[in-house]
Amino acid sequence: MFTIDEIKELIKAVDQSSIGHLEWNNGGAKLVITKNSGMTQVQPAAVPALPRTALRESVETVAGETGFCEILSPTVGTFYATPEPGAAPFVTIGDRVEAGTVVCILEAMKLFNEVSADVTGEVVKVLVKDGDFVEYGQPLFLVKP
Repeated sequence: MFTIDEIKELIKAVDQSSIGHLEWNNGGAKLVITKNSGMTQVQPAAVPALPRTALRESVETVAGETGFCEILSPTVGTFYATPEPGAAPFVTIGDRVEAGTVVCILEAMKLFNEVSADVTGEVVKVLVKDGDFVEYGQPLFLVKP
């Protein structure tokens, strides 16, 4: 895995050089930095897969029921339930999601990454609040498959 300081150093080095594209592997994590029109873009690093990609069976009970799946955070960052301030949330309790449905955005270092569901089912609980900082692997939503 890369530390934040390592990522910042690599971004700075690419930004100050004539290099337009850099790919770096470090301990199973891959970082890709490309520079377009004077701007530097960082694509999210590949992270080790969690069981069922970004899901795990939840032991949490909602209204006396068990057997829910959790949609987990694939990275650290600030959780945003809406695509922009004042907009409707991506999903709310009771919404049906399909695998691939965008459920939220995570922002880290001014980079906004969409998080998609890896399960088909009904959202039964949102586990974090808009603007909360989340950790890698932290449960974000409970879904009834």
